[in-house]
Amino acid sequence: DGRTSVQHIAEPTYQTFLMTKTGQQIIYDVGPRPSPQALAHAALPTDMIGKLVASLLIDLVGSASYLIPLAGEAFDLTWAPISMVLVGALYDDVLPNLKYVALMEELLPFTDWIPSATIGWVKEFGPNIMDEGKRKAGDAKRAGRREKEALASMIR
Repeated sequence: DGRTSVQHIAEPTYQTFLMTKTGQQIIYDVGPRPSPQALAHAALPTDMIGKLVASLLIDLVGSASYLIPLAGEAFDLTWAPISMVLVGALYDDVLPNLKYVALMEELLPFTDWIPSATIGWVKEFGPNIMDEGKRKAGDAKRAGRREKEALASMIR
């Protein structure tokens, strides 16, 4: 039965969502209803790769309006608030004003090429990636020096 197979897939996600404050506010009559940004925050990933994929998809959908010549700008009017909520849910703690940049990027004509969600990802994870790269480059440099010294001692 299709319903049973879907239940096996959806049940863990449902139970996890139900354990969050947002999930309880939606399912049960507990406190005020959550905002769209709180709902998006509960549904969007929090890990580095998950946020990168979500950011790239948000920017891809925003840029896809160029594929439809005249209807694209009308699509941007619809996508702008959605993009703002998603970018706010992903990066409000790192760049609180980025959601407004995402909104204006979608509303203003010919600005869809700006990857606002991906900029938020770079701001959040870029410094750690750069520090890790510098550390690995230093490790490789030290290993190269040791290798060179070992070869030089073998020649002598």
